Amino acid sequence: MYVVELVRKTIHMIRQKAKAVSQITLDDDCNIPESMPDAGMIIQEKGKIEIEEVKTENAGVTVRGALLFFILYMEDAEEGGLYSVKGRIPFEEHIHVESVGDGDSVQLRWMLEDVSAVLINSRKFGVKTVASLEITAEELRDAEVPVEAPEKEGLQIRTCPVSAAALTVKKRDTCRIKDEIILPANKPNIRQIIWQDAVLQGTELKTGEGEILIKGELAVFVLYEGEEEGKPGWLEQILPFTSRVDAAGCQEGMPGILEASLSGCELEAKPDYDGELRVLHADALLELDIRLYREERLNLICDLYSLKEELLPQMRRETYESLLVSSVSKCRAAQRIRTGNQEAQILQLCHSSGEVKVDESRVTDEGIFVEGAVQVQTLYVTSDDSHPMLCLKGSVPFEHLTEVPGIRPDSSCFIHASLDQLSAEMTGNGELEIRVTVLISALIFAPMSFECITEVQEAPLDIEAVKALPGFLLYTVQSSDTLWDIAKAGRTAPARICELNGISEEDVKTGQKLLLMKEPG
Repeated sequence: MYVVELVRKTIHMIRQKAKAVSQITLDDDCNIPESMPDAGMIIQEKGKIEIEEVKTENAGVTVRGALLFFILYMEDAEEGGLYSVKGRIPFEEHIHVESVGDGDSVQLRWMLEDVSAVLINSRKFGVKTVASLEITAEELRDAEVPVEAPEKEGLQIRTCPVSAAALTVKKRDTCRIKDEIILPANKPNIRQIIWQDAVLQGTELKTGEGEILIKGELAVFVLYEGEEEGKPGWLEQILPFTSRVDAAGCQEGMPGILEASLSGCELEAKPDYDGELRVLHADALLELDIRLYREERLNLICDLYSLKEELLPQMRRETYESLLVSSVSKCRAAQRIRTGNQEAQILQLCHSSGEVKVDESRVTDEGIFVEGAVQVQTLYVTSDDSHPMLCLKGSVPFEHLTEVPGIRPDSSCFIHASLDQLSAEMTGNGELEIRVTVLISALIFAPMSFECITEVQEAPLDIEAVKALPGFLLYTVQSSDTLWDIAKAGRTAPARICELNGISEEDVKTGQKLLLMKEPG
């Protein structure tokens, strides 16, 4: 018995094996350093998660990291100054993930609930938040599918068109953004930086030939102690940037998910040509998550037989994913937020920052529905000298439907939401109108399966069985018949049936009479 060698095509695929979410409460006290004054009130707090290690072990994933928190406060004095402290709360969490293995690719996403700080006493803060850790375990695998067969007399081949999404580029990378800000002439010199913040917005990532092109804006804010009588000064600046990273195998227009997040941004005061601290050097680090696909359009060999030999194909059910949608859309939302402080009027807005949080994404009959909110903080100057600066917190809810024709409940959905634009305006009566634009990237796949030929064995033809078949036959087409099935059972070729009956394959209908002639072995 011989083996018929088929030409095969390799499709690189990735399959989600399991997903798990764990919530942990991070709670600790923070003492003010002895070199800093007592705290009278908290103005603003913020935090982020720093991941140190993600390790697969003991039928799960262990995550080690820390909460980095920052607190802006006002001194406990009649004309108190502004100061800031920072700290970290380490954590280690083991998350049970079904079927995770050592060779699996593990993706981690984190999200913080509202980071809150309370003043325990004039020398101590209490910091608390809830961190959500989402683990996705993925398996990289290759599928080898038959696309060609050797040319042999009497060999009949049936092919099926397939459109499969082949994983072409999967990598994590970083991109560093550096720029300088020169203080306007009406701003005092910098004595020391008190508080800083940076927001990534309007980010656009495009695929090029062998590279990813990155464009966006960095909204930078700095609050500092001025040299003139120690009065605080502040500055907000938009820094546009463009950059690129290498991505072997990338081609222009490839579908996929391109995510950029701001890992950190440091502002450092530097002297200008006159030796005065009037230059701010910004150094930001972007983390990139790149996943690109190529649509493989193949004609797979789904069945074959021979008029000269007996062929015994071995079959296996193979699964793959077909791309339904790769899109980026914008969702706009607005919300009015009251300050809650009737005595202190808003004199000037300093800086607004926002963080997009997706609460739910679900498959509907029309597509994928995403619901969430942008958590907003706005720092502003008040009319009350006892607390000249305050921070307003609020939430702008949003919802968006990405239409996906052909979506199914078992479709694989990759959703990423990021902040595109944020603006805050005073409307009077102690209210702010917050407007946001959220970018929603969607990559949707439909799972498909087919019977794949893994091996074909060749055996001598059973001559006696062939002789037992009638030489000519008038066959009535049944409702479940295909021309291929009729030809295979009658030991002839589909093209030969069409030739004898003067028809094309599309002309075959239920109840039709077809003349069949057995081909000699």
